[in-house]
Amino acid sequence: MSFGVFEQRKALLRQMVAFFNEKYGAGTVEVTPHDVYYNMLEKIQDGHMDIVDLAKEAMQAAGVTPRISPIRGGTDGAQLSFRGLPCPNLFTGDTNFHGRYEYLPIPSLEKACETVIEIAKRASQHS
Repeated sequence: MSFGVFEQRKALLRQMVAFFNEKYGAGTVEVTPHDVYYNMLEKIQDGHMDIVDLAKEAMQAAGVTPRISPIRGGTDGAQLSFRGLPCPNLFTGDTNFHGRYEYLPIPSLEKACETVIEIAKRASQHS
């Protein structure tokens, strides 16, 4: 989500607060918005696609077919990306994310580990 859309959503919240306070009395609804995290895609696309390319190369070297799906990202990766350390998400091999039936097959975990090792090897060659 771009900053513009994010700001629009916050403006909508302020409008809703005003509506309900006018309808039901001052102080009925209060909102104190604070930004938790943004979509890291903006920071990755802003001159850091080389990191994504590195991950793709590492995945291929580990025998994994890359599927690039821009997502908002996790809290840690988004926070770090917006503080200047771009952190795109890598796969872990798990299935049924954040659900009761989430699991991680051992072969998928092994491929994820191989990918991280390949990234470290390739990154050390470029430094």
